[in-house]
Amino acid sequence: MQKITVTRNDNLYEAFADIAQAADGTLVCTYRESMCHSYRPFSRIVIRRSFDRGRSWGPRQVVCECSREDTEAGRGMLNCSRLTACGDGTLLLIVDAIDAITFADLLEPDPCRNLIFRSRDCGATWEGPEETGITAGIVPSIAELSSGDLLVGVTEQFEGNDPGRGFSESQTIYRSTDGGATWEGPTVIPNPSAPTANGEKWRLNEGDFAEMDDGRVVVYMREDGERLSGWKSLSSDAGCTWSEPVRTQMPCCLGRPSVGRLRSGEVALTYRMAVGRSTSLALYVETAAEAVRGLGGVGARGMDDYSSTAESRFAVIDNDRSPWADSGYSGWVQLEDGDLFVVNYVNDDAPRAFVRGYVVGREDWYLYPEGQILSELPYDWEGAYVGQMQDLARRQQAWVDAQDWSGQVLGRKKLPSARRAP
Repeated sequence: MQKITVTRNDNLYEAFADIAQAADGTLVCTYRESMCHSYRPFSRIVIRRSFDRGRSWGPRQVVCECSREDTEAGRGMLNCSRLTACGDGTLLLIVDAIDAITFADLLEPDPCRNLIFRSRDCGATWEGPEETGITAGIVPSIAELSSGDLLVGVTEQFEGNDPGRGFSESQTIYRSTDGGATWEGPTVIPNPSAPTANGEKWRLNEGDFAEMDDGRVVVYMREDGERLSGWKSLSSDAGCTWSEPVRTQMPCCLGRPSVGRLRSGEVALTYRMAVGRSTSLALYVETAAEAVRGLGGVGARGMDDYSSTAESRFAVIDNDRSPWADSGYSGWVQLEDGDLFVVNYVNDDAPRAFVRGYVVGREDWYLYPEGQILSELPYDWEGAYVGQMQDLARRQQAWVDAQDWSGQVLGRKKLPSARRAP
């Protein structure tokens, strides 16, 4: 694995990174500048571009900003920006502009405005902002489905009807069938029917999407009540309705998942894994079959043997060594050679947060060819399973070598050829 500094300015707090791959192969990274984890005393949404697969990055381009004077006058603050590449070659950037001044204000109705910016020239210039009318939720995610429909996920925060137990959160979804001109919603992801293990309220939030080959969509979510794992829910109608969530094998998911399909069909996620006071950048990958198993009545499975039979793998990409650890909001794309290029913000050895890139090969997290994650492994007491494993790997590698990856989705951002025919 290779680590690359995307941007570092010790006089700024550069955080909440995401990345997309433009139609010409340019990598576009977005992040927010401020002076701390919060969006104060000023906030800017910035992009940088790379023309060499992320090995070097061009100058910063400010897409939008709220000055110190704007913030002090209550004219808004900028929070988290996300990117997606559309089938027509357009790049979409969405950001939540917070109008609330205090945290109490954030729990009131309509505390923000989710704004969209568009680039039609691979990130060189940007048009906008466009008002979406989505004002009830923060930390947006945005994805284009193969039909051309757009989904936006936001986190709604509110006081709830049980004072003294902390505020509530819910994952809500909006849908556009006209390229973002108008939006339908919200649809609220239901909470799990079972109580949390610690008696706290469920707090599903910051979800992101993966579309399956048959058009169904899975949303993977952070959870801050129980704080034990990530969760996921299934939509069979392009995001109009969602199933009761089920637990994933993503441990301690306490930071925005960044979700997509690998060219092999597997689903990959990067997210913040928080344990104690530490924050790490985690990678979780599961097969397409595993992604939908147990969701919406598909292939129900008990939880007693789930971890030992799940077709999934987990790895830690990076750990924030700073005493004031703050990292794990990330984004990724899959490059043409199959490697992942991941962006992440991290404090680590810097006085303030900066954006770090990672070139992650499959061999960094799994010594087995693309397309399968084995859950039933050969074994015998005489040791012949070693040869059987080698034979399985050779057969899988033959499948990989026979694939034509040129027309497939590169990472989590769709190229024009990836859109499903009507």
